[in-house]
Amino acid sequence: MRNQCFVLIVLCTSLAIAQSTKKDIDDEYLDKMYIKSDSTLATEFQRFAIDLFKKGGQLNDSIFKETERHRVGVCLIYKDRADVNKEVEITLNTLSYKDLRTKDFHKSIYYGKGREGFANFYVDHDTDEQISMINEAVNSYLKQDSIPRDHPAYQFARTYVNEDEYYEKFFKTDKLSTLVIGSTYAYLRQNGNYIIQIEGGPDKTLHEDTEELYVTDYFVNDWYTISVFIIDDSNNKAYNRTFKY
Repeated sequence: MRNQCFVLIVLCTSLAIAQSTKKDIDDEYLDKMYIKSDSTLATEFQRFAIDLFKKGGQLNDSIFKETERHRVGVCLIYKDRADVNKEVEITLNTLSYKDLRTKDFHKSIYYGKGREGFANFYVDHDTDEQISMINEAVNSYLKQDSIPRDHPAYQFARTYVNEDEYYEKFFKTDKLSTLVIGSTYAYLRQNGNYIIQIEGGPDKTLHEDTEELYVTDYFVNDWYTISVFIIDDSNNKAYNRTFKY
């Protein structure tokens, strides 16, 4: 891929915005998502992320003023999917915002007013050397509480621009989260300087015509990624703690 050191996997799906009652993800479901502690870095990070999510609220719109900037963070990939073919893995993930709303009145008549959107991509690998480099960057975040600014994995995640990337629409629910809906559901909350995103599979048994949205045990059992993005990393600190494992 243009001689890049890392493989970009775009987490984007077709999107349908719900018009019916929107329900949020409750703590009782979050409690079920904890991986049983096995004294690993992945487990420790996952529990840390869910705890942040529980205490978080809706995203502050002001954080999207810098539209050219990726929010970078650590991502835990859990489920084995056909397009990823992995189990538990930690990598870097980015959250990007773009305002696609047209300011031209005449264009809006013909093409619609557009949308605001989010896009995710995470840094993937093809070789053992790339795995090692990603792990170095992750360890800087989690074990050293430091932003790895000079590291190739961080630089790739922070600066990569994919012009073909599809930005999913998002909306605020009637409780705490901001929600993105596609072939997966992504629930986002803000906790201080962090955006926490939990992505899982939707319950296909829900009525497709009404798009009734609420978390079920299906989501809990089929969660896909948990990411903690850092809004402002200018002080070179990551998560203000060092992880043990």
